[in-house]
Amino acid sequence: MPRLLLIEDNQHIQRIFRERLQREGFQVATADDGEQGLQRAQELHPDLILLDIMLPKLDGFQVLKHLREDAALASIPVFMLTNRGTSNDVQLARALGALHFFTKGSSALHDVVWQIRHDCGFKKALICTRNAEAAAPITGALEHPRLLCSVVTALADTIGTAERGSPDVIVLDARPPATNASTALQQLKSTSATKSQPVIVIHDAGQPFNHADALVDSARITTDLRPAVMKLLGLDEVEAAAESNAESVTASA
Repeated sequence: MPRLLLIEDNQHIQRIFRERLQREGFQVATADDGEQGLQRAQELHPDLILLDIMLPKLDGFQVLKHLREDAALASIPVFMLTNRGTSNDVQLARALGALHFFTKGSSALHDVVWQIRHDCGFKKALICTRNAEAAAPITGALEHPRLLCSVVTALADTIGTAERGSPDVIVLDARPPATNASTALQQLKSTSATKSQPVIVIHDAGQPFNHADALVDSARITTDLRPAVMKLLGLDEVEAAAESNAESVTASA
């Protein structure tokens, strides 16, 4: 799961972005001022940083400058999020190495997430299942530093969520008591906005899903789902292993 550090002093905005980003599949840490943001970046080494400009103690430009001067943090992608959107602010952010500049109030959360995915090369899996408990083994099997897992718990909402979220792969959980998974699959494959999105169906033996791009037996989620998704999305297992080793070293330090 990609780790995102949100440095934002406005608690209302921080809460809105944290909740939305978590739903999108990010592991979100927060900081309330520039100094705390730098400290958290040093502690966590996040995969990306979403950084406000107008912050207590150190402003966003100062934070970005410190990040770029620290060899251990210099390569972390940084996206600016601010009420200040003058051309000078944008130019300075770019000069200091920010990848993108979002203006509060005019940048929709959907667009922010899409831009982050695009610039950082993250893939997204939309998991359609009946509840959070059923989703847990699926998201657990797909844990990867470059893969976002978003969950929808009503098959009837699958089409709309897939259209808005533009996932790279859809994992459709057809295990009983799901009763309309076949209909959802047919709709996905016949709707113009979603028909090109690959669908992997988790099913019990004997359940026919002729239009699925891949099938995974429900008894083999922990062994067969991950290789199918990794191959489909071109994700590197070596990268996942390196991430796991780095976390183990950090935990033991």
